[in-house]
Amino acid sequence: MTVPPAAPGLPTVQVAVASAVLAAGVQAILAASGLHGAPAGEADVLIVDDAWLADPDALGGHPALVALGSGVWAALLPDLSAGGWAALGADATPAELLAGVLGAAAGLAVLPPALLPSPTPETPADDLQDDDPAGAPGDVILTPRERDVLALLAEGLSNKRAARDLGVSESTVKFHVQALYSKLGVQSRAGAVARGISLGLVSV
Repeated sequence: MTVPPAAPGLPTVQVAVASAVLAAGVQAILAASGLHGAPAGEADVLIVDDAWLADPDALGGHPALVALGSGVWAALLPDLSAGGWAALGADATPAELLAGVLGAAAGLAVLPPALLPSPTPETPADDLQDDDPAGAPGDVILTPRERDVLALLAEGLSNKRAARDLGVSESTVKFHVQALYSKLGVQSRAGAVARGISLGLVSV
């Protein structure tokens, strides 16, 4: 069976997700819209899932990336993609998937409303007021690497400097930072440090 050619002006897509069922569903949605595949490494857009979070640097430099799954992709993709990107939930609708693929191919950044930042001028994202430790979860468990990253945040190190100190990539540090935000229930580095101190996870 031959793969029909992509419609004129539409990007080609490679689906590289771990689940065969998800891959089949994604490919069916794309094909129904005139988007078709290309040999590995030659597609305009690469679609991935959370299985790639184990080694996100392997995606570096691809022209356009669409990630399905975790919200941490929103922090990783800007550095991994050479062009546009989209971070979508695993339950993205066909319309959202198509918008993500076409937006990424056009060099845009695509996020679902739930992942869009919403700081106000009076309350910026890095303001500690948004991250008041009073509502801290009582049972936070961090991995050893997350504790290392939190300690470096407490020292005021940038992601690049933390990556150098830990001997890992900057993308890996960003992944751990996003995991810390999620576990600590905060949205900023200052909030993560304040929450970590209040829970006894880090000392300064």
